[in-house]
Amino acid sequence: MAMKQTQTKMFDFADVGLDFCAGSKTLFPDRFKKMLSQGYNEQTVASVSVTGDQVTLNYGVAHGYAADRVLKINSGALAAINGGEFWIDSVTATSVTMTIDAAPISLSGGFVTKIASLGWEIVYEAGLIQIFKFKNLNEEDLYLRIAHQALSGHRNTMMPCVGKTVDLDLGVITDQNAYVNGRSGNNAGQALPKWDFTAMWTGNYNNYTYSQGYSILGNAIVVGSRYHFLALINTEGNLNSGLINGIVPAATINYSNLNYPILFLYDSSASDKDNRSIDYSSIRKGVIGNILCNFVPSNSTAVLTPLAPQAASSYLPSTISGFNTTTTELLPIYEESTKQFLGYAAGGIYIAKYGASNTPPRTKITSPSKTMDVDLNNLVYLHTAGGPNSTSVTFYAVPIEEIKIVT
Repeated sequence: MAMKQTQTKMFDFADVGLDFCAGSKTLFPDRFKKMLSQGYNEQTVASVSVTGDQVTLNYGVAHGYAADRVLKINSGALAAINGGEFWIDSVTATSVTMTIDAAPISLSGGFVTKIASLGWEIVYEAGLIQIFKFKNLNEEDLYLRIAHQALSGHRNTMMPCVGKTVDLDLGVITDQNAYVNGRSGNNAGQALPKWDFTAMWTGNYNNYTYSQGYSILGNAIVVGSRYHFLALINTEGNLNSGLINGIVPAATINYSNLNYPILFLYDSSASDKDNRSIDYSSIRKGVIGNILCNFVPSNSTAVLTPLAPQAASSYLPSTISGFNTTTTELLPIYEESTKQFLGYAAGGIYIAKYGASNTPPRTKITSPSKTMDVDLNNLVYLHTAGGPNSTSVTFYAVPIEEIKIVT
């Protein structure tokens, strides 16, 4: 086996060290800090077994790790290989096995491991305001400012903003090309495009663990890297309750105010204190810098929903592929008012070309679901972003693969 990539990582809200749900407003600042910057679930290795490129860490006690996460090692011989980050191939209750090229033949225990973060740096935190530094694909510094929900009884929303300059004394984005609604201020009751995590006006979930929220809010994961972040979550509905919040790089036409990643937002006409319909498909928006966008080609300025289903059949014909192969398509980006084409999402998320049948599961308990990329053998998560009925739903593919190929 060859070492697997560790640039893009996946976290499950159920993971030991996270253990929260999409409605856990009180827990969100701490859990986002762990996923984006700090890592979580530190454990001490008792002994190490090496057989070729197979390295097994034995803890001697239950460790709580899961397969398909990335483990971070900060000391010892393994810390010098691949930045000390390794894909977890398999686990038992007390051990973890990884594939490590050129692993030393003999290794001692006594070092500490944890689940690796996305590698972002938290540069400001005051109350419910956090600012993280991450990277554009060209390696320039970017800043994500998050205003967490300030009102305990309202829907769980977050106001994000991505900019290139920041005032770390005041905790604000100073970039005038950045999203104006999120550069400063809090997130109290604003009826503006933002990240939605729940649909109902309630404080009941504020401190819920994953298991407490599971029957209400279902599955939730995060996929990301130094360059992107995507939260695949579900709201309180059942069928078609999926939402996707996040940031991915964008390849756009050459204007300086478009040289930003795209934020995926939801534009509710209601404030945070109001209940939302579970059909989020008609209010899905994006923002590049401070330019509002959507993802549907049109000659109309009306509110648009993605085409659903996306194809006449969910699979390529047998004349092309003998397997049940579903293709994906780049996500196009259009300026909101003119519907002029601006570019594409440059990796991280794709439109999955499913028809009306043979589709992935889409209840809050079964989605996101997991499949494989047949070409590169990478994990891919499939999820919806809302839909008005059982057939009108668009699926998106979020692969666990390098978003930037480094040679």
